[in-house]
Amino acid sequence: MNDIPKQKNITLRLYADDTAIISQGKTPWEFVSALQKYILNLESWLTRLKIQLNVDKTEAILFSRLTNCPEVKLFNTPIPWKNEVKYLGVILDKSLTFKSHIDYTRDKFSTAFRRQYSLIFRNSRLSLNNKWLIYLAYLRPILAYASLVWARTAKTHLNKLEVLENKTIRMIINACWYQRNADLRQALKIPSLKEFSQKLAKNFLL
Repeated sequence: MNDIPKQKNITLRLYADDTAIISQGKTPWEFVSALQKYILNLESWLTRLKIQLNVDKTEAILFSRLTNCPEVKLFNTPIPWKNEVKYLGVILDKSLTFKSHIDYTRDKFSTAFRRQYSLIFRNSRLSLNNKWLIYLAYLRPILAYASLVWARTAKTHLNKLEVLENKTIRMIINACWYQRNADLRQALKIPSLKEFSQKLAKNFLL
């Protein structure tokens, strides 16, 4: 991949067989023109190396309030402009609210929670330490995945994940109804999802 085409006004993000091509501009014509120019160079590179690309799985998204955008083609096939795309497990919407990603994470967490329920429910015979290991190693990573990207989402969206986390923690430790979530976290020395995400971001930026 060292000789993959590069262009001054194009940013590439490569991971395994997933590739993101990012073009920026003040007008749709400006960034679409740059993107189409790069795609033509990419087509020549792919053809020369006899690499086959699945055009049907290629999508485009415009992070803007604009509703209309010029057509972009890959191997003479129009690439559809989407309101949402999924890249490396993160759902990106055109307004970057991450609402859809939060909803997707909730569903994914709920499925994983049901699979572990028999081990971590209130009256489970499993020790508290082992319940915590299941939560920290298996469940929490689902909630915190890619939090560096979506951590600035609206509080209303973030609360959806925090509610799931609080309910799970209360069940694991068999907390009484009158015990506050903040007090439980302080006693257990467990940061909230927001605090945990902020710590990840801080460590990443250092």
